[in-house]
Amino acid sequence: LIATAVFLLDALTSLDIAIAVLYVLVVLLSLNFATQTGLVLIGSGCIGLTVLGFLISHGEGLPALEESMGRCFVSLAAIGITTFLAFRVKAAIGVLAESEQRYRTIFLATGVGILQMDFTGLKAAIDRLKVDGVRDIDHAQTLDPGFPYKVAKIIKLINANDTALTMFNVADINALETMLPGLITADIDKAWTFLAAIWSGQSSYEAETVINNAEGRQLVFLYNVAFPANRPALDMVLISIMDVTARREAENQLHAARTELAHVTRVATLGELTVSIAHELNQPLAAVVTNGGAGLRWLRRDIPDLEKVQSSMEGMIADAQRASDIIKNLRALSVKASPKPIQINLNEVLDETVALVRREIDINQVNLRFDLAADLPEVNGDRVQLQQVILNLLLNAIQAMAHAAGNTRKLLIETFAEERSALVKIHDNGPGLTPEVRDNLFDPFYTTKPDGMGMGLSICRSIVTAHGGSISASSKPGAGTTFEFTIPLEKEAA
Repeated sequence: LIATAVFLLDALTSLDIAIAVLYVLVVLLSLNFATQTGLVLIGSGCIGLTVLGFLISHGEGLPALEESMGRCFVSLAAIGITTFLAFRVKAAIGVLAESEQRYRTIFLATGVGILQMDFTGLKAAIDRLKVDGVRDIDHAQTLDPGFPYKVAKIIKLINANDTALTMFNVADINALETMLPGLITADIDKAWTFLAAIWSGQSSYEAETVINNAEGRQLVFLYNVAFPANRPALDMVLISIMDVTARREAENQLHAARTELAHVTRVATLGELTVSIAHELNQPLAAVVTNGGAGLRWLRRDIPDLEKVQSSMEGMIADAQRASDIIKNLRALSVKASPKPIQINLNEVLDETVALVRREIDINQVNLRFDLAADLPEVNGDRVQLQQVILNLLLNAIQAMAHAAGNTRKLLIETFAEERSALVKIHDNGPGLTPEVRDNLFDPFYTTKPDGMGMGLSICRSIVTAHGGSISASSKPGAGTTFEFTIPLEKEAA
C-alpha cells in the first residue's frame, strides 16, 4: 500500500523532491515479515518502480532533465543501500534467533537440571554488610547467624528446565520456587560457604549436597553456580544440577564389595598361617605353665619364698597378656567390621604383624632386620586394614625368597618420617620382578603364583588409596624387590 502511494505520488506529480526515497520505508517495514530473499525482491521492485515513475513523469523532456535525473539516482542509491543493510540485519537476526533457539533447546532438553536465578537482592544484602563495615563472611556469621535464612527468601527463580522440575518432582516453576528457601538452608554450613563465594567475587561455586525432593526422597545432587562476569549485579545466575544419587549408591555398593573381599582375603590368609599362629600362641602359654609350676614349687618349700612366687605370678600375667594380644590381633583381622580410622604408629603395627608371621620367618631361615624411624609420627588409619597390607607384603617377600639359599635370605623393614606422611619400605633379596610383572602387579586377578588368586596386592592398593596414600614396587631382576607405601598424617578431604 505504501509502495503504491509513493509510486502514484512520484509518477503523477511534478514536485522537485526525491519522492522515491520514501521507498526506503517499504524496505525497512519489510524486515518484520520478509525473508532475506524477499527483501532483495522488494528492494529490486522499489528500484523498478522508481525508474518507471521517473520515465512516466519526465519521459517527454528526458534529455533536458539533468536535475531530475540526479534526484532519481539519489533515490536509487538510498533504496539500494537500505536494501543491502536490511539484508545484513535480517541475516544477523536469523543468526540470533537460531542461537536463541539452540540455547532454548539445550536449556529445556539437556539431562542436567538448570535453574536461572536472580540474585540481585542477595548481592545487595551482601554489599550493605560490606558498607556497614563487616570484614568478611565469618564476621557476618558471628553478627547474624540467621543471615542465610533471610536472603534465601529474596532469591528469585526466573526459569527452570524440565529436567530440574523432574529432579525435584514438582509440577511447575512456582512449586519449585516455594521449595527453594528450604533447599538452600538445608545444609547451613554449605549455605555459608556459598555466601563466602559470592562475598569474595568468585566466578563459580561447586558443591555436593543431600536434599529431599517434594516426595521426601533423599537425593544426592552435585551443583555448580556460575556468576557471569558481565552481570555484576547477579541478576542472571545459572545453576546446573546433576543427580548423582545412583552413582553414589553404586560407589557405596562397590565399597561394600571391596570390604567383603578384603575380609575374605584376610580370613584366607589367616587360614594359611594356622601353624604359625598356633606356634606363636604356644610360646606364651608354655611360659604361663612354666611360671605357674615354678610358683607352686616356691610355695611348697618349708619356708615359701614369696618374692619368687610374686615374680612367677608377674611372669604368668605378662605371658597371658602376650597370648591375649595375639588372639586380639587375630580376632581383629578375622572379624567383619567397618573401617575405624584412629591415630596409630606404623612401627607398632609392624611389630604386631611381624609377630603373626614369625614362624614363617624362622622356618624359611629369613634374616629379618628392622630400621625403624624413632621419630615416626602417628597417622590416621584403620589398624586392621594396615595390618592386612603389611601382612600381605611380608608373606609375598618371604615367598619370593623361597628358592634362594637359606643363609642368603634377607628381609629389611624400614620406616621414614616424611613431611606430610609416614613411609614404609619392605625389601627382599629374591629374584626380583620383570618389567612386565611390575607393570601388572597391582591389577586384580594378576598373579605369578600357581595357586594364587591375584587379589592380595590389588586389595593392598585399594586400602592404601582409601587412606589417601600410595603404594608402589621397584625391582631389578636378580636384585630383589622393594615394596613401599605411604600413609598421610591427615587424610585430605575429597
